[in-house]
Amino acid sequence: MNDRVTCTHCNAVLDLVGEEDFRTGGHTGMAGALFAGWNQLDIEILALQMYRCPQCGHVEFFLPGGAT
Repeated sequence: MNDRVTCTHCNAVLDLVGEEDFRTGGHTGMAGALFAGWNQLDIEILALQMYRCPQCGHVEFFLPGGAT
């Protein structure tokens, strides 16, 4: 991609907010209580870069290095 990431809603240049880790998998709530810790075995962490539009507030996520 190019150096300037633009908003898919209003075409403004997006601001890089930073990189965040997102948890995927696992069980919560009653399922988590029933599995008593075994529910944490399939958890993965996915790192994503977050960009925010200063004009309309739209947020986009990219894999690290994918937006530059």
